[in-house]
Amino acid sequence: MKLFLLLLGCSVVLCAQGAEPLDLLAVHQRALQAAPSLRAADAAQAEQAARQQAARAQLGPQLNALWQQGSDALSQGALQLSQPLVDLPRWRQLEAEALRLRASHALRSDSEQQLRARSAALYVQLHAASSLQKVQQALRQAFAEEAQRMQVRHREGLAAAVDWRQSESFLLLAEAQARGGLRQERALRQALVAHTGDAALFNTPLRPLAAQALPPVLALEPGTLSPRLLALQEERDARQAEQRAAQAAVLPQLALQAQAQRFERSSTGQRHGSDWQLQLRIPLWDSGSRRAGEAAARSRVQAVAAELELLERELTREQATQQERLAAARDQHASSQQGLDGAQQAVRAMRIGQEQGGRSTGDVLQAIQTQGQLQQLAVQAQLDAWLAWIDALTAQGRFDEQALQQLHAALE
Repeated sequence: MKLFLLLLGCSVVLCAQGAEPLDLLAVHQRALQAAPSLRAADAAQAEQAARQQAARAQLGPQLNALWQQGSDALSQGALQLSQPLVDLPRWRQLEAEALRLRASHALRSDSEQQLRARSAALYVQLHAASSLQKVQQALRQAFAEEAQRMQVRHREGLAAAVDWRQSESFLLLAEAQARGGLRQERALRQALVAHTGDAALFNTPLRPLAAQALPPVLALEPGTLSPRLLALQEERDARQAEQRAAQAAVLPQLALQAQAQRFERSSTGQRHGSDWQLQLRIPLWDSGSRRAGEAAARSRVQAVAAELELLERELTREQATQQERLAAARDQHASSQQGLDGAQQAVRAMRIGQEQGGRSTGDVLQAIQTQGQLQQLAVQAQLDAWLAWIDALTAQGRFDEQALQQLHAALE
């Protein structure tokens, strides 16, 4: 028990360090400053912008220098300039890369939303863990006082040994639950450190939620603005553009070419020349390469269409599930709050009845435990309500800065 009290005391001292407790916005700001997910999204966005630029460059002028040396002492150097005029497959590929760039923007927005949701979820989970720890400490203190009182009464011959032992068993159970809660809180602190990249947050106190703060009821949205869904829709459109590019590979291609060249032979000296020409390329036979490419592109479109349908179903299910979870948590929180007043009165009544001989020690211990369970239920219901609200808005693609501010406003 001494070790347990020492751990609890160290936890309280560590949490008390620091001038001011951090709020949700400050925690999220630290996560933004060192977010690998956002750096990865920025890099992917830059890569896709470069791919689009490379596809656009394929439609511009191309200048090449050539040189060759023959066995007959003839050397030849040339500058070749070519400009595609009609090349529908390349235009379709450029369209696909532009659509993928838009998809990368949507994925960047999704990374931002996921980071906000993670900051908010960790914050409310830490608040709940801290609140549950306080409830467990209060229970441990109440059971410790009851066990000490029963020990004194037993020595004085006013209570049976079984009452003393029963009080100690309730105390041991409360201590075990408090140790488990402390470990859970430390694990959440480690998760917060990993999320923000700031080791100082392991000991920094956080501003708590108000006891009665609950999120508003959410309406089930028929559609969704989820960035993941938008990115997948852009990817579907990009693959459709690639399919059209594969279908257009059978069409003629027209290009303008100009060339300046110089011939040099050791016996006759040098000769210069230049010319230009229009080159029309008509595909005739490629051993099935174009048909295979078109089939592969069509399969890619079908695959992303299936992924899109699956994601739409999942987001719809997530919204409905979290809406029900939020409603249930709000009802559970209201019920626990209503029961707390009666539980407190019951504890007082049981103590009076015990002193008068009308109530047993077990009745008192059970009343104390019921009161603690109702307090824990209120904390858990508040946690479930906020987590459901966060997950529902994330599924709708609406967990933005305004939603983060709304949660921040519920802090004490």
